[in-house]
Amino acid sequence: MKRGGRGDLIGDFRVNRVIVIGGGFAGLSAAVELSSAGYHVTLAEQRRFLGGRAYSFLDRKTGLALDNGQHILMGCYKNTLRFLEKIGVTDKLYVQKNLHVDFLNTNGNTSKLDCLPLPAPLHIASGILRFNALPLTDRLRMLRVAGGMRTGDSEGLAGDCTVSEWLNSLGQPKEARDTLWNIITLASLNESPDKASAGLFKTVLKQAFFTNRLGSRIILPAAPLSRLYVDAAENFIRKREGTIEKGRIVSEIILKDNAVTGIRLHDGRVLKGDYYISAVPYGSFQRILPDKKFLPPFSASPIISIHLLFNHSITDYRFAALLHSPIQWIFNKEKIYRDRSYRGLFSIVISGAHQYINVPSEKLVDLALSELKKVLPDTHSAKLLYSKVIKERAATFSPVPGVNLNRPSQKTPIQNLFLAGDWTDTGLPATIEGAVISGYQCATLIAKADS
Repeated sequence: MKRGGRGDLIGDFRVNRVIVIGGGFAGLSAAVELSSAGYHVTLAEQRRFLGGRAYSFLDRKTGLALDNGQHILMGCYKNTLRFLEKIGVTDKLYVQKNLHVDFLNTNGNTSKLDCLPLPAPLHIASGILRFNALPLTDRLRMLRVAGGMRTGDSEGLAGDCTVSEWLNSLGQPKEARDTLWNIITLASLNESPDKASAGLFKTVLKQAFFTNRLGSRIILPAAPLSRLYVDAAENFIRKREGTIEKGRIVSEIILKDNAVTGIRLHDGRVLKGDYYISAVPYGSFQRILPDKKFLPPFSASPIISIHLLFNHSITDYRFAALLHSPIQWIFNKEKIYRDRSYRGLFSIVISGAHQYINVPSEKLVDLALSELKKVLPDTHSAKLLYSKVIKERAATFSPVPGVNLNRPSQKTPIQNLFLAGDWTDTGLPATIEGAVISGYQCATLIAKADS
């Protein structure tokens, strides 16, 4: 809230108005930050619910709230954790004490990456050296990655290459790549190591494993996503006199003399503010912006989530990674939520799912059941009560080498228009943390422009 400007007059002050388009993590984090700073925020969301690509919905057949996709947070997600703390929901998180991941091999073996409470990067070294899924000689070779972290950068410049090329240059054996590095690549970049940027991969490794021991801890939502953050963020904004309009499709950003003068909705109304934030996916932003000159092309990478509800639980694992399988992760919702009403519900994830995105849902369910039977014997005796397949065809941008060169800044050439979203230039791949960083950066830029 600043003196001067074009906002609404309240007493001796003028409250500047910010219009936010899009109600996912990027839009909500920007709206929360700005509303807490005294701005009048209006958030327009085209769907009748908030959450963007991270939301939950009530499944009518089961009566359960299901996430549109499973999301993993990490201890290094400082901005996300700050956002969740601000809206008062950190008690709804499952937080590991130290990094621990169980690995289930489709050949019947099990192993674990279990890191000791040592300073970084000794903690990850302890986990790798005790990772019995690989021979000791391969584990020792994996430590070379720490040395490789000291070369190059993550800016996507001419020296960038694929993750596979970078790991090959460090002498990483195929089994080590298949067993650990590829799992991390798919989970963090949502793309095959043969296509994904080594620069962005090194950024992930540095922040998650080589900077701080607590940064490598896995954090999971201990409630469906909308209950975790969507409802709390909406209440936070409304309590500060913000306006949230759902089911409002933006048809156009109106430009005049290199400035936004309003956003036109499909119903013909025009919302006017002093500053504007677009927090929608790349394709949606392309559709509503008249001037597309500063928008480079991006390709998308898909994610498939498969919800399976059995008549009883098939494992005590809270979550686990699968080895030598098209499935990367399984999540036990009863254990994660600590809620017996979710007994027997498991979420399966296929990241970078290009080759599976057009496979019929019933065949994907058959694939998931076949893979689970290889690693969890109790699947054979369980009865499948219900399944739901969710395909996110444009879940993230594809983080190919050099992609950072094309990602636009949060500050645009249009003087009062700012960009938020995990596809903007955050330095990270398309993650929740990147989305929140972009929202906070937009709020910071508006505060600077308004000072």
